[in-house]
Amino acid sequence: MSVHLYFLGTGGWVAPASRTCMSIALKVDENIYLFDVGEGSFKNFQKSKLNPLNIKAVFITHIHGDHILSLPTYIANLAVFGYSKVLKIISPEWIKETIRSLLKLTTNLKIKIDLKYLSGYNGELAYDDEKIKVWSYRAKHVSEALMYKVSVKNKLTILYTGDTSPNSVLETEAGKVDVLIHDASFMQGFEKLAHNTGHSTISDAIKLALKAKVRKLILTHVGFILNLPKTFKIDNISVYVPKDLDVITLMDEK
Repeated sequence: MSVHLYFLGTGGWVAPASRTCMSIALKVDENIYLFDVGEGSFKNFQKSKLNPLNIKAVFITHIHGDHILSLPTYIANLAVFGYSKVLKIISPEWIKETIRSLLKLTTNLKIKIDLKYLSGYNGELAYDDEKIKVWSYRAKHVSEALMYKVSVKNKLTILYTGDTSPNSVLETEAGKVDVLIHDASFMQGFEKLAHNTGHSTISDAIKLALKAKVRKLILTHVGFILNLPKTFKIDNISVYVPKDLDVITLMDEK
Protein backbone atom coordinates (compact mmCIF):
# COMPACT_ATOMS: atom_id res chain seq x y z
CA MET A 1 0.00 0.00 0.00
CA SER A 2 1.17 3.52 -0.79
CA VAL A 3 -0.02 6.62 1.08
CA HIS A 4 0.96 10.13 0.02
CA LEU A 5 -0.13 13.66 0.93
CA TYR A 6 -0.16 16.23 -1.89
CA PHE A 7 -0.27 19.83 -0.71
CA LEU A 8 -2.32 21.71 -3.28
CA GLY A 9 -2.66 24.80 -1.09
CA THR A 10 -0.95 25.64 2.19
CA GLY A 11 -2.16 29.15 2.98
CA GLY A 12 -5.32 31.00 3.88
CA TRP A 13 -6.90 34.12 2.47
CA VAL A 14 -4.16 36.15 4.17
CA ALA A 15 -0.90 34.43 3.20
CA PRO A 16 2.30 34.98 1.19
CA ALA A 17 1.92 35.06 -2.59
CA SER A 18 3.69 31.70 -2.80
CA ARG A 19 0.88 29.91 -0.95
CA THR A 20 -2.49 29.04 -2.53
CA CYS A 21 -5.60 28.65 -0.40
CA MET A 22 -5.99 25.47 1.62
CA SER A 23 -6.29 22.05 -0.02
CA ILE A 24 -4.77 18.62 0.57
CA ALA A 25 -5.05 15.48 -1.56
CA LEU A 26 -4.65 12.19 0.27
CA LYS A 27 -3.65 9.49 -2.24
CA VAL A 28 -4.04 5.90 -1.05
CA ASP A 29 -2.84 3.59 -3.81
CA GLU A 30 -4.76 5.08 -6.76
CA ASN A 31 -7.67 6.55 -4.77
CA ILE A 32 -7.65 10.32 -4.18
CA TYR A 33 -9.48 12.08 -1.34
CA LEU A 34 -9.56 15.90 -1.17
CA PHE A 35 -9.63 17.74 2.15
CA ASP A 36 -10.83 21.29 1.49
CA VAL A 37 -10.68 22.86 -1.96
CA GLY A 38 -9.63 26.46 -1.44
CA GLU A 39 -9.60 29.15 -4.09
CA GLY A 40 -7.13 28.39 -6.88
CA SER A 41 -6.21 24.92 -5.64
CA PHE A 42 -7.50 23.11 -8.74
CA LYS A 43 -4.65 24.55 -10.79
CA ASN A 44 -2.18 23.02 -8.34
CA PHE A 45 -4.07 19.73 -8.64
CA GLN A 46 -3.37 19.87 -12.38
CA LYS A 47 0.29 20.75 -11.81
CA SER A 48 0.64 17.81 -9.44
CA LYS A 49 -0.22 15.45 -12.33
CA LEU A 50 -2.72 13.57 -10.20
CA ASN A 51 -5.45 11.81 -12.16
CA PRO A 52 -8.77 13.63 -11.55
CA LEU A 53 -10.70 10.50 -12.54
CA ASN A 54 -9.39 8.85 -9.36
CA ILE A 55 -11.01 11.37 -6.99
CA LYS A 56 -13.35 9.50 -4.66
CA ALA A 57 -14.54 12.13 -2.17
CA VAL A 58 -14.25 15.77 -1.12
CA PHE A 59 -14.30 16.70 2.57
CA ILE A 60 -15.15 20.31 3.50
CA THR A 61 -14.33 21.69 6.95
CA HIS A 62 -16.28 24.97 6.92
CA ILE A 63 -17.84 27.79 4.93
CA HIS A 64 -14.88 30.12 4.35
CA GLY A 65 -13.87 30.66 0.74
CA ASP A 66 -10.23 29.76 1.24
CA HIS A 67 -11.53 26.22 1.87
CA ILE A 68 -14.40 25.79 -0.61
CA LEU A 69 -14.24 28.15 -3.61
CA SER A 70 -12.60 25.67 -6.02
CA LEU A 71 -15.50 23.23 -5.69
CA PRO A 72 -17.31 24.45 -8.86
CA THR A 73 -14.03 24.36 -10.80
CA TYR A 74 -13.39 20.75 -9.83
CA ILE A 75 -16.89 19.69 -10.80
CA ALA A 76 -16.87 21.48 -14.16
CA ASN A 77 -13.50 19.99 -15.10
CA LEU A 78 -14.41 16.49 -13.94
CA ALA A 79 -17.35 16.57 -16.35
CA VAL A 80 -15.02 17.52 -19.21
CA PHE A 81 -12.58 14.75 -18.26
CA GLY A 82 -15.37 12.17 -18.44
CA TYR A 83 -15.67 11.41 -14.74
CA SER A 84 -18.00 8.42 -14.44
CA LYS A 85 -17.99 7.76 -10.69
CA VAL A 86 -20.40 9.25 -8.18
CA LEU A 87 -18.49 12.10 -6.52
CA LYS A 88 -19.07 12.14 -2.78
CA ILE A 89 -19.05 15.57 -1.12
CA ILE A 90 -19.03 15.56 2.67
CA SER A 91 -19.62 18.80 4.56
CA PRO A 92 -21.20 20.19 7.74
CA GLU A 93 -24.98 20.43 7.48
CA TRP A 94 -24.95 24.09 8.52
CA ILE A 95 -23.34 25.07 5.20
CA LYS A 96 -25.83 23.07 3.12
CA GLU A 97 -27.19 26.11 1.29
CA THR A 98 -23.69 27.36 0.47
CA ILE A 99 -22.75 24.01 -1.06
CA ARG A 100 -25.94 23.99 -3.11
CA SER A 101 -25.24 27.53 -4.32
CA LEU A 102 -21.71 26.59 -5.36
CA LEU A 103 -23.01 23.59 -7.30
CA LYS A 104 -25.40 25.89 -9.19
CA LEU A 105 -22.38 27.77 -10.54
CA THR A 106 -21.53 24.75 -12.69
CA THR A 107 -24.06 24.91 -15.52
CA ASN A 108 -25.19 21.69 -17.17
CA LEU A 109 -23.99 19.56 -14.28
CA LYS A 110 -22.97 16.32 -15.96
CA ILE A 111 -21.52 14.23 -13.16
CA LYS A 112 -23.35 12.43 -10.41
CA ILE A 113 -22.88 13.84 -6.92
CA ASP A 114 -23.71 12.26 -3.57
CA LEU A 115 -24.00 14.95 -0.89
CA LYS A 116 -23.57 13.93 2.73
CA TYR A 117 -24.17 16.49 5.45
CA LEU A 118 -22.71 15.94 8.91
CA SER A 119 -24.59 16.98 12.04
CA GLY A 120 -21.44 17.96 13.91
CA TYR A 121 -21.38 15.59 16.85
CA ASN A 122 -17.91 14.38 17.80
CA GLY A 123 -16.97 11.02 16.35
CA GLU A 124 -19.61 11.04 13.61
CA LEU A 125 -18.76 8.62 10.80
CA ALA A 126 -18.23 10.72 7.68
CA TYR A 127 -17.05 8.18 5.13
CA ASP A 128 -16.02 4.55 4.74
CA ASP A 129 -14.66 2.59 1.77
CA GLU A 130 -12.17 -0.18 1.09
CA LYS A 131 -9.17 2.10 1.70
CA ILE A 132 -10.06 4.64 4.40
CA LYS A 133 -12.50 5.43 7.16
CA VAL A 134 -13.17 9.02 8.24
CA TRP A 135 -14.75 10.58 11.34
CA SER A 136 -15.57 14.23 12.02
CA TYR A 137 -15.09 16.34 15.15
CA ARG A 138 -15.89 19.92 16.07
CA ALA A 139 -13.15 22.49 15.63
CA LYS A 140 -12.99 25.83 17.45
CA HIS A 141 -13.17 28.54 14.81
CA VAL A 142 -14.95 31.88 14.31
CA SER A 143 -17.52 30.04 12.21
CA GLU A 144 -18.65 26.52 13.02
CA ALA A 145 -16.14 24.08 11.59
CA LEU A 146 -15.09 20.45 11.54
CA MET A 147 -11.87 18.47 11.85
CA TYR A 148 -11.42 15.09 10.15
CA LYS A 149 -9.68 11.98 11.47
CA VAL A 150 -8.71 9.43 8.82
CA SER A 151 -7.84 5.79 9.34
CA VAL A 152 -6.00 4.22 6.44
CA LYS A 153 -7.30 0.72 7.07
CA ASN A 154 -5.17 -0.96 9.74
CA LYS A 155 -2.10 1.04 8.75
CA LEU A 156 -2.02 4.60 10.08
CA THR A 157 -4.21 7.45 11.31
CA ILE A 158 -4.21 11.12 10.29
CA LEU A 159 -5.93 14.11 11.92
CA TYR A 160 -6.57 17.22 9.82
CA THR A 161 -7.57 20.16 12.02
CA GLY A 162 -8.76 22.60 9.36
CA ASP A 163 -8.98 26.05 10.96
CA THR A 164 -9.02 25.87 14.74
CA SER A 165 -7.70 27.29 17.96
CA PRO A 166 -6.59 24.88 20.73
CA ASN A 167 -9.46 22.92 22.25
CA SER A 168 -10.12 19.83 24.36
CA VAL A 169 -11.54 17.72 21.51
CA LEU A 170 -8.42 18.31 19.41
CA GLU A 171 -6.20 17.47 22.37
CA THR A 172 -8.03 14.19 22.96
CA GLU A 173 -8.06 13.05 19.33
CA ALA A 174 -4.46 14.07 18.63
CA GLY A 175 -3.37 11.49 21.18
CA LYS A 176 -4.85 8.74 19.00
CA VAL A 177 -3.17 9.46 15.65
CA ASP A 178 0.17 9.01 13.90
CA VAL A 179 0.10 12.14 11.74
CA LEU A 180 -1.22 15.56 12.81
CA ILE A 181 -1.91 18.17 10.10
CA HIS A 182 -2.33 21.33 12.14
CA ASP A 183 -3.39 24.94 11.59
CA ALA A 184 -0.34 27.21 11.87
CA SER A 185 -1.79 30.57 10.86
CA PHE A 186 0.35 32.63 13.25
CA MET A 187 3.88 32.73 14.62
CA GLN A 188 4.74 32.23 18.29
CA GLY A 189 3.91 35.31 20.33
CA PHE A 190 0.63 35.97 18.52
CA GLU A 191 -1.43 33.47 20.53
CA LYS A 192 -4.05 36.00 21.62
CA LEU A 193 -4.73 37.16 18.06
CA ALA A 194 -4.66 33.58 16.76
CA HIS A 195 -7.11 32.25 19.33
CA ASN A 196 -9.46 35.23 19.00
CA THR A 197 -9.73 34.53 15.27
CA GLY A 198 -10.15 30.77 15.69
CA HIS A 199 -6.62 29.81 14.66
CA SER A 200 -3.39 28.45 16.14
CA THR A 201 0.28 29.32 16.26
CA ILE A 202 3.28 27.16 15.42
CA SER A 203 3.92 26.92 19.15
CA ASP A 204 0.37 25.66 19.78
CA ALA A 205 0.84 22.92 17.19
CA ILE A 206 4.24 21.82 18.49
CA LYS A 207 3.10 21.74 22.11
CA LEU A 208 0.14 19.57 21.19
CA ALA A 209 2.25 17.24 19.05
CA LEU A 210 4.72 16.75 21.91
CA LYS A 211 1.95 16.06 24.39
CA ALA A 212 0.15 13.69 22.03
CA LYS A 213 3.40 11.98 20.97
CA VAL A 214 2.48 11.93 17.29
CA ARG A 215 5.02 10.59 14.81
CA LYS A 216 4.66 13.43 12.30
CA LEU A 217 3.47 17.03 12.62
CA ILE A 218 2.60 18.93 9.45
CA LEU A 219 2.05 22.70 9.67
CA THR A 220 -0.46 24.20 7.21
CA HIS A 221 -2.70 27.24 6.61
CA VAL A 222 0.42 29.36 6.96
CA GLY A 223 -0.34 33.06 7.05
CA PHE A 224 3.16 34.55 7.05
CA ILE A 225 6.58 34.28 5.42
CA LEU A 226 8.23 31.38 7.19
CA ASN A 227 11.99 30.87 7.21
CA LEU A 228 11.95 27.44 8.81
CA PRO A 229 13.41 24.43 6.98
CA LYS A 230 10.94 22.15 5.23
CA THR A 231 11.53 19.46 7.81
CA PHE A 232 13.17 19.24 11.24
CA LYS A 233 13.01 17.14 14.38
CA ILE A 234 11.72 18.00 17.85
CA ASP A 235 12.41 15.13 20.23
CA ASN A 236 11.08 12.09 18.34
CA ILE A 237 8.63 14.07 16.19
CA SER A 238 9.29 14.80 12.53
CA VAL A 239 7.96 18.29 11.74
CA TYR A 240 7.15 19.33 8.18
CA VAL A 241 6.40 22.79 6.77
CA PRO A 242 5.28 21.97 3.21
CA LYS A 243 4.97 24.50 0.43
CA ASP A 244 2.43 24.30 -2.38
CA LEU A 245 2.97 21.21 -4.57
CA ASP A 246 5.11 19.42 -1.97
CA VAL A 247 4.42 15.71 -1.50
CA ILE A 248 4.94 13.80 1.75
CA THR A 249 5.13 10.02 1.62
CA LEU A 250 3.56 8.41 4.66
CA MET A 251 3.83 4.81 3.46
CA ASP A 252 5.21 3.06 0.41
CA GLU A 253 5.03 -0.70 0.78
CA LYS A 254 6.11 -2.63 -2.28
